[in-house]
Amino acid sequence: MHSTAGQTVSIVVTTYNRAALLARCLDALCDQEGAPPYEILVVDDGSTDETAQLARLADPRVRYLAIEHGGRAAARNAGLAAATGEILIYVDSDVFVVPGFVAAHVAALRSVDGPAFSQGLSVDVVAPVSPRDPQVRIRDLSRAFFDTKNVAIDTRLVSEAGGFSPEFTEYGWEDLELGLRLKDRKVRRVRARAAVGFHYHPPFDIARMAQHARLEEERGRMGARFFKMRSTWEVRLMVGLTPLHRAACWLLTAGGRREDGAWPWLVRFLEKRPGLAGAVVPGLLFPRGRKALLAELATAAQEPPRFAR
Repeated sequence: MHSTAGQTVSIVVTTYNRAALLARCLDALCDQEGAPPYEILVVDDGSTDETAQLARLADPRVRYLAIEHGGRAAARNAGLAAATGEILIYVDSDVFVVPGFVAAHVAALRSVDGPAFSQGLSVDVVAPVSPRDPQVRIRDLSRAFFDTKNVAIDTRLVSEAGGFSPEFTEYGWEDLELGLRLKDRKVRRVRARAAVGFHYHPPFDIARMAQHARLEEERGRMGARFFKMRSTWEVRLMVGLTPLHRAACWLLTAGGRREDGAWPWLVRFLEKRPGLAGAVVPGLLFPRGRKALLAELATAAQEPPRFAR
């Protein structure tokens, strides 16, 4: 049995210009019940807001590390290098966890034989909630393998797998790529259903459409790098390199006459329904991400097979 008795835990929180959300995240992480000794590593990925001052004034268990802005993979690797605990927990700075979060992850790891990681439940919310009284239906739709907004693993397993790939310098895919390498090493996933994290997504605001589009384009470029690392059908499905994705883009853009599927009338409709918009807008902007993906592949002189164009 995988024993965690007497071990310490390192919680790595990577952040970039989210001081207000980080404060709530740290409050919840410091308010844990039944947990073994743990530290919280705040890795600041080059923030320009009050993140440094906030983290330095937080609980004594919080350690603050500042790095140059280099993306989430670099920040998570910095946390890995600084961690002293034998168990590593990754949490995003816009996630607010329940009081039994750490204990639930430790119990899940203790319950299995062999190498494993525990995946907690991630519940999307459109307003910061109190983890002690969330009044939110706990419904987790994520099926990602190794989703770093709420995951725990033996620190040694991440180190032996090589950590996060430095190829991922922008938004997206770095955790799933590492997850596939862990799967190659026969590291299994167990569910820690009591390790609930409430993942905050701000309500849809039409003024932020340019930011949404930029993230989709970054995600597309990083998807190309993911595909170059592992040119499999599984990754094609993840990043959108299939005939079905091509057809969806054709429909969303009216046969290529528009840049994306964010039609003005549809955006106005979604603006009045922010909850629905949060789920729909990334799909509408997917053509932009796929265009960036194909451009990245072409630039690297690694064109996708003809059917994926």
